[in-house]
Amino acid sequence: MAKEVKTVGVKEGIGAGVIGLGLIFFFLPSTVQKIADLDFIASEAFAMLSGSVLVLSLFTIAAGLAVMFAKMDEE
Repeated sequence: MAKEVKTVGVKEGIGAGVIGLGLIFFFLPSTVQKIADLDFIASEAFAMLSGSVLVLSLFTIAAGLAVMFAKMDEE
């Protein structure tokens, strides 16, 4: 019997991407507050945080569309 070689597939890549997005969302508020506390930044933390969340939501929508249109063959 020959051993079947398993490689990393689409599902594992999607899982890693979702974990990465979760980590970004987890650390985003503290990072934005540190940036807003800098002396040469003339912005509020709320404005930067809301802008960052909007950009991340666009990435999440793009990732969702990529998953929807990707062919996933179960073997």
